[in-house]
Amino acid sequence: MRREVADLGSYRNFDIAECLDRKLNSFIRDEADLRRPLLISLVIPTKIDVGRKTRELELDVLKRVLSECSKLIDLGYIDEILVIDGSLDQHGNADFSTLVKVVETAYEELDLFRRQVGLLRENRAEAIHSRRGFFDFIVKAVHQFDRNLFHVLEKYGASNRAGLRTIPPGKGAALWLALPMTKGDIVCFLDSDIMNFQKEFAVALCHPIVEVLRRRRRRLMMTKAYYKRLTMIYEYPHGSYTFGGRVTRLFAIPLMKVLTKEFPTIFRGFDRLKYPLSGEFAARRELLESIRFPSDYSIEFSILNQSMRRLSPSAIAQVDLDVFLHIGQTARGLDAMIFQITNRVLRTLETEGVRLSKERRKKVVSQYRKEALAMLPAYWRSFEVLQRQVDVDHRIHYSREIDMQRFRRFYGEFRAKFLHDPDAGQFLLPSWRELSSEINYFAVSSLLRTRSNQSTFSRLSKAGLLRVI
Repeated sequence: MRREVADLGSYRNFDIAECLDRKLNSFIRDEADLRRPLLISLVIPTKIDVGRKTRELELDVLKRVLSECSKLIDLGYIDEILVIDGSLDQHGNADFSTLVKVVETAYEELDLFRRQVGLLRENRAEAIHSRRGFFDFIVKAVHQFDRNLFHVLEKYGASNRAGLRTIPPGKGAALWLALPMTKGDIVCFLDSDIMNFQKEFAVALCHPIVEVLRRRRRRLMMTKAYYKRLTMIYEYPHGSYTFGGRVTRLFAIPLMKVLTKEFPTIFRGFDRLKYPLSGEFAARRELLESIRFPSDYSIEFSILNQSMRRLSPSAIAQVDLDVFLHIGQTARGLDAMIFQITNRVLRTLETEGVRLSKERRKKVVSQYRKEALAMLPAYWRSFEVLQRQVDVDHRIHYSREIDMQRFRRFYGEFRAKFLHDPDAGQFLLPSWRELSSEINYFAVSSLLRTRSNQSTFSRLSKAGLLRVI
């Protein structure tokens, strides 16, 4: 019997009341073999630079995501939310204003967080403890480039072991840094650009793993979202949408089918993934702590590849989140994604000892082109169905010629990169399991959590919700 990635169907199949009851009655054994409640952490990476034309819209969307997820904390399904931000100001320095908006939203929307802040207003001793990080906020707001966080890595030798002089930019580095700051047995990652986000999305991603931990049966380790994307057009015609998922549809999916056929032992299971680059997924902590994280846009591909190599495709399941309305990347950002994913594929092959001749490289490029062109008509048909499903208020501007133009651009970028050796500058951050054999991981994790609470206190003070002690 072939072991494959399972498709769990629509997120609507999960009854939120039943999922809540199951989660609240789930227990696991801790390090002392004592029963304790199962914990779920939610991580939201974001980057909304000052000066971006979409900044106000992106802040509003982030507010919606936080508002929906806050309901899950008040219900008791989610145990903590960590927002890790990489926003920069006009001079390229860390900008903390997005995180001020985060704590303001959490205060408005989340009853438990509001009561925590109220306690600090009323109790001076607790406020003093909080300023020093010894108060555990239910929502934490941290900046990826906060020197206080990096100082912890320096103090315990983690930065030296990882070869870091600072926290590198990129989503992958943000997720890597967020992991030791969370406490969940399940960690769920959600992108902050989904305009129609619903709390049920997070439940559908986490619940299958909750069930596995409850029953101690199937070794499911990760759930991955798939969906159809409609990308908002911020320029002309402003406020309309186009058929999204460009890099996934026109590049990643056809390429992964080719790689699975050409290198089946290295890329097994990828041909069964409906949205390999989705940023929405949940996984068990022990898996995440065993994975090396690239710092850049290749993060989703790399996590999947390592997971399926180490375990099997059947350790991963997919959940359908229907249609996403989202804020898209610029053309420059898409080019960077193509380059970084291609480079990670090359580095993976190199690490596995595969020597690529020029002829074999050309063969892969040719097969990718053939596979992508063969898939285009199916995309066009699915778009016609999608167009009839969505709200008529959403104006959609899309044509087959647009998809062909995008494909030709992606094909050119891929061909130019794949025919050459990989860039050695793209590196993997070591897994926390690797680092724990050389550093005091417990101390690093504890102190990073302390720093994250200090950061949250500072953002609350900046927002005028707490006075500086």
